[in-house]
Amino acid sequence: MPDSANSQRHRRAVSALNRGDLRAMAGECEAIVAADPDFADAWFLLAIAAEARRDLPGALAQLERAVSLAPDNSDYLAQQAKLLALLNRPAAALAAADAALAAGEPRALALDTLGVVFTRLGEHARAARVLQRAVDAAPSNAQFHFNLASAQQFLGDESGARAHYERAIDLQPRFARAYWALSELEKTAPDTTRQARLEALAADPALGAVDRLYIGHALSRLYEQRGDYPAAFAALCEAKNAQRERIAYDRAQDEALFAALQQGFTAADPEPRPPQQDWTPLFIVGMPRSGTTLVERMLSAHPAIAGLGELQDFPHAVKAASGERSPRVLDPAVIAGALEADPEQIARTYRNALETRGGTPAPGTRYLADKQPLNVLQLGFILRALPAARVIIVRRDPLDTCLANYRQLFAVNFSYYNYAYDIADTAHYYCLFDRLCRHWHTLYGARIHALQYEQLVEDPRQTLGAALDYLALPWDDACLDFHHRDGAVTTASAMQVRQPLYRDAIGRWRKYEKEMAPAIAELREQGVTGV
Repeated sequence: MPDSANSQRHRRAVSALNRGDLRAMAGECEAIVAADPDFADAWFLLAIAAEARRDLPGALAQLERAVSLAPDNSDYLAQQAKLLALLNRPAAALAAADAALAAGEPRALALDTLGVVFTRLGEHARAARVLQRAVDAAPSNAQFHFNLASAQQFLGDESGARAHYERAIDLQPRFARAYWALSELEKTAPDTTRQARLEALAADPALGAVDRLYIGHALSRLYEQRGDYPAAFAALCEAKNAQRERIAYDRAQDEALFAALQQGFTAADPEPRPPQQDWTPLFIVGMPRSGTTLVERMLSAHPAIAGLGELQDFPHAVKAASGERSPRVLDPAVIAGALEADPEQIARTYRNALETRGGTPAPGTRYLADKQPLNVLQLGFILRALPAARVIIVRRDPLDTCLANYRQLFAVNFSYYNYAYDIADTAHYYCLFDRLCRHWHTLYGARIHALQYEQLVEDPRQTLGAALDYLALPWDDACLDFHHRDGAVTTASAMQVRQPLYRDAIGRWRKYEKEMAPAIAELREQGVTGV
C-alpha cells in the first residue's frame, strides 16, 4: 500500500480518536500496521484502544512496539510509564517516566500523564513539579489544574490546592469532581454563591450518575457545616441511590468473599520465625475510615518505623500466585488458587515489590508499615507467607464507622467499596468485617494487636504505647507530634492527619440518629456489640 494511503488512514484514525470512536480508530490502525509494521504512531494508537478495553497487557505490548520504533518519543514513553504503573511495575514505570523527561521537553498532555504516574508511584513532590509544568504549558486545561491541585493536597499545600481547584471550576463550571475535592478542603461553609451553583447542578436532570455523586457529596458537606443534618443526609441519599441502582450492588457477592476467607483459614499457621531481612513488615488494617491513617501517621513518626502509605502490593502478590485472571483482585476463585500456591512465592513477590518501591530502608528502620485497610481481607495469607509480620487492626465505634464510610466518596470504579452507596448495605458490610476480625483473632491471638480509635484519641500515650510494646519498640515522643511531619498523605484523611488529635468525629453518628435507623437495625440484628 502506498505511503499516502497509510497517511490517509492515520489522519482518519486521529480524527476517530478525537471524536471518541476508538473502534474506528483501531480498525484504521490495524490496516496501517498490516501494510507497514514500522508505523510507530499506529502502534501507539492501538495501545490507547487496548487500554480503553482494559486490556492492559495488550496495550503495553503495542506501546512497546511504538517505543522500539521511536525510543525518544516522550508521548510514547509517558504512556508506557502509565501502563507500567497500572500493571504494578513501579521500577519499570519510574524508568520509563525518567526516560520521557530526558527525551526532550514533553508536550503538556505527556507532562500531565507523567505527573499522574509519579503520584501513583508515591513520588508526590516530583508529581507536583511536573504537573506545574503541564499547567504552565496549557493554562486553560481544567483537568491539568485539577491534577496539580490533587498533588498539592497530598503534600499538605492547602492554599495551592484550593487555588487550582477553583481555577479548574472557573475553566469548567460543571466540573463536578473539582467541586467535591474543594469541599473536602473547606473547614467552614462556603458562600451562598457556591451553594446556589451546587444546588442548580444537583437539580439538573442531565447530570450523570457519577457527577451526581460528586455534587451530592459536596452539597452534603456544605449542609453539614451549616448544621442542617437532615439536608446533609438527604443530599447523600439522592446522589448515592442513583449510583447504587446503576451498579446493582449484590450483598451476596461480599458474603461469598468473606465466607471463602473464613472457610479457607481454619487453623493457625506455624509460629512466627525471625524475619529474613533487617526489617519486618507491619500491616495496619481495618475498615476504611476507622483511623488507620492516623495510626500509621503516629507510628511512622517513630524512628524505627517507615510508613509506606496505602499499597496494593500484597493483594497483587496473592492474585499473581493464584494464577487467576478474574477481574477482581480478590474473590473466591483467587482465594482458592492462592491457598494452593507456595506461600514463599507470595512473600518473595511482596518483599521484592517493597524493596523496588522504597529502596534500602534508612539505618535503624525495623518496620516497614503498609497501611492498606482492606488488607484485613488478606490477613490469613499475610501471616502464612510472612510469619514474622506484625498486624495492627484498628477498630472504631460501629455506627461512627458506618456513617464515615457512607459519608466518604471512595474511588467510584473500585468495586470493593460498592457497599457504601446505601447506609444499610454499609452496616451489613460492617457485620461481615466484624465477624472476619473475630475469626482472625480466634486463629492468631496475640500475633494480632487490636487498637481502638476512641481510646487513641482519649489517651494517645497509653494506647500508642501498647502498640509499641507489641512491636517491642521503646516509646518516642515524636509519635505525639505526628501532625508536624512532612511527607505526602494520599488517603481520604489527607487533611485531618495534619491537625492535632481532635474528638469531633467521636459520636458523630448521633447527629444523624434518625437517618441511621436502618444501620442501627442491621447491626443489632447481626448481634454487633456496642450498638
